[in-house]
Amino acid sequence: MSIPKDSEQQTGRRKEELDALAAGDVGFNRDPIIPADDAGSKENPILVPSGAHLRAVGFEDPSTHQLKWFNLRAGNLHFVPSIGLYFKLKHI
Repeated sequence: MSIPKDSEQQTGRRKEELDALAAGDVGFNRDPIIPADDAGSKENPILVPSGAHLRAVGFEDPSTHQLKWFNLRAGNLHFVPSIGLYFKLKHI
């Protein structure tokens, strides 16, 4: 009998991420989104790619410099008053 590997004990999102990594894919993209200068208005929201209908989005609060999070849902336009920007989920 041997001790199971870490990958053999994982479940949920972590298992999905490890399975994708083993297949040579990226399970969860952690790269920052750097929008164009004109993005973020109601007419031209910042598009956040997601394979799901919900994604957690983080941003730096300008007054506290702390990371804040919100859930972005498909079909909804989300406005963040502290940074004055609109976000929208883009299903990929």
